[in-house]
Formats: sequence, structure tokens, C-alpha cells
Amino acid sequence: MRCLHSLLRPARLAVTACLAVALALIPSPVPAHAAEPAWGLVASSCTAPDIAANRAVGIGLVEVEAYWDRYLPGGPGAVNAAYVADLRARVTACLDNGIRVVLGPGTQYPPAWVRGLAGAGLVDQRGKNPTTGAIDTVFSAAVRGAQNDYLRRLVADLPSARLDGIRVGTSTAGEIGFPGPNEAGDGFLQSWWAYGADAQQGTGLAAGTPVTPMPGWIPGQRTWNGRTVTASMAQNWFLWYSRSLLFGIKGQVDALRAAGFSRPVHVPSPGKGVLPADLTTATAALLGGAGDRDGSLGRGLYYVDQFPALAGNVAGPLVVDLTGVDDATAVVARGLTPPQDRCASTDATASVAAGTPVQTWSNLRFARAQATRAGLAAVGENPGPPGAETGGTASSDPIAEQIRRSPAYARGCNLLAFFLAFEDVLDDPASGVTRQDYARAVTG
Repeated sequence: MRCLHSLLRPARLAVTACLAVALALIPSPVPAHAAEPAWGLVASSCTAPDIAANRAVGIGLVEVEAYWDRYLPGGPGAVNAAYVADLRARVTACLDNGIRVVLGPGTQYPPAWVRGLAGAGLVDQRGKNPTTGAIDTVFSAAVRGAQNDYLRRLVADLPSARLDGIRVGTSTAGEIGFPGPNEAGDGFLQSWWAYGADAQQGTGLAAGTPVTPMPGWIPGQRTWNGRTVTASMAQNWFLWYSRSLLFGIKGQVDALRAAGFSRPVHVPSPGKGVLPADLTTATAALLGGAGDRDGSLGRGLYYVDQFPALAGNVAGPLVVDLTGVDDATAVVARGLTPPQDRCASTDATASVAAGTPVQTWSNLRFARAQATRAGLAAVGENPGPPGAETGGTASSDPIAEQIRRSPAYARGCNLLAFFLAFEDVLDDPASGVTRQDYARAVTG
């Protein structure tokens, strides 16, 4: 698919025809699989006690988190040999005991020296940096180079040929996306994180990533370089912004492939992203704040476009990890008449048909439909306990209810695997849930 590059060329302002072609080139949907989803855990320690406990209840798949700041704490090439040896031993122990492993590389935990690299600080339209500590893995060539060096080391230092997959992301949660609402910390809800010199002027821009098509333009402004800004120009700018994330993802995948990793790459994807109707409303208002239903605009999440573009431009097997299984939107959607939380065989087509009330669908249902449209396999995970530093909120189901409901969502949405968040929740007596509870939920 050539549109990923031609659409983002700086001088290009017309987008509608290219987008139509891009969406017409979507691969055939992934065939329905008859197999039961694999049942796993997020953030496993792969220590001997947890391996034994997981095997005892039939858990055969885990995600293991690495930490960039522990791996290379002292600078480029300054490997912490003791940490690497421990990580390798734990991953190998799980594999040798028949437990499949997906590696989370932990690029959301950059070492201090990476924060000092050129262009490392994300900048929004008001010159603010995110208070969450997010760095610019999308536009900064220096950060991209350091990150890719780290990924290549992971492939070389760990039993990567035996892994079920490696995750990639751009956010502080390890997911695709820019920082979210009010992450500039100044009370202004909507930030657009593309105002560093790399994105605006091309200074230190990561190779292949296009500079903004409208240098200096700030969403909401009605003129640019003496021209009246139209809705189509605003849409083109947003598509440049959202597709910039894909260059960040593709850069990581390319580094993994160049290092010899041929197994699946997982892209954790939160929420449902911008809906087509949202984008119409938002661009008619020149991205001045209207139509931003849940902060997805500033995060740059537009799965209707991004999943097909990923499928057509990223090498090797790719899996989207939908992180909204039984999240707060599922609670609301299943309370409607009729309920809107369950995936249906017609969702891929219906989700982009005019008049379908997709705003009432759960995040999982809508995002799964976009993965199907793009021909991408999908796995999923729940948000975790409400109030935790996760996707769990006060509106989410309690963790025991998430455990009870998630297997049906995983089966009904044709997920290849479900990862329960988190292993340490099941190890904590105060949580009130155990591995046996998870096993009972899975077996029905």
C-alpha cells in the first residue's frame, strides 16, 4: 500500500481519494478459528513459585515485562549484565516448563540518558511537555535509534526464537498512542503532541517519518499561511498526525525483523479510537475541540484507518492486542436495550456503515471490528482492578467480575488469546481472587 507514504508527504493536502484507495485495499478478514482462546496472564514474574502455580491451574501463556531503564541504565551499550541474565533465566524457565511467553520490552521505561537525547521531549501546541514522562519515540531520530538498538539487543540476548511474540507501543502504557487529555498538566484538556522541531521543521526527524503538512498550524486556527483552512485540510493534518504513530510502530517492527525476529509482533491498542462521525464533527470545527468523545483525537487513535495501514505496511505477522475486554464501556453497553457489548459476525461491515450506533458499542466490540476489517488477528486483555494504575476505573467491573465475564467476551470476539491483568493480583490475598477463580471462569 503506497498511500501510507504519499498521504503524508509534506506538500500534500488532498487526502480523500488516497484514503478511499487505502480502505479498498484491506486484506480479506481473518478466517474464524475454531480453537479455544489461549488463557494467559499479564506481567508474569516467571519465577519458580509462579510457574508452579500457573501450571497447576492450566495457565500456559504469559506476558513478561522487560525494563529498558534496567537493561541499559548507564548509556548506549552499557548493558546491566546481571539484569539481562536474570531476565533471560526467568523467560527460559517459563519456556522450559511449557508456558508460552510474549515479551513486553518495556520501552515505556526509558533510561535517564535517553531523556537527554535530541528531541526526546514531546511538545504540544502550547509548548508543554507531558507530566507523565512520555518521550518522543515517534518523531525523534535520536530516541528512535536508541530504542531500536535496545530492541535488537533483546532479540540477541533472549531466547527470542521461542517467544510467542514481542509487543511494541509508543505510550507510557506500552500501547499505541500519544499522551492523553490533560497530560500537559495545565488544565487544558486537548493537546496535540507534534510541535517539536523534528515534526514541525524536520530537524532531527526519524528517517522516513514525514514532517507536518502544515508547518506552524495549530488545530482550531481558521487560517494558515494566508489561506482559509478547510475541513479537508484539517482532516489531512489529523491523518498525518495519527499515521505518524504508525511510523513509530513500523520503526520498531523493522528493527525486530532486521535483528532476525520473525514471530508475531503485538500492538496493544486501547479503547475504540476516533469514530468516523467523530472525525467529521471534529474536522468541520477544524480540530478546535468538538467531536472529541473520549480523548482519542489528541491520542491520535483512529483504528478505522490505522489498522488497515498497519496491515499493509508492517512486515511479518502482526497481532493487535485489544486492551478493553470488560472495561467500563462494556458495563454501559451491556446495560442497554438491546445490549451492545457482544461482537457479532456482521460487525466489520456494520461498524463503518452510515447510521450504525457504534458510539453505543463497547470499546472491544468496535476495535475488534476494525481488526477484522484489516485482516488482523487479535488478542485481548482486561483493564485490571478499578483504581489501579491501569485502565481500571471506578466505573469498571470489580476484578472478580472481570474474571467471570472476560472469557465469554474473548470467545465471542474470536480472540486468539486472553491475558488477565495481572499475575500479582492473583498472588495477593487482599485482592480476593485466585488462579482457581480464573480457571473456573475459563472452564465455565
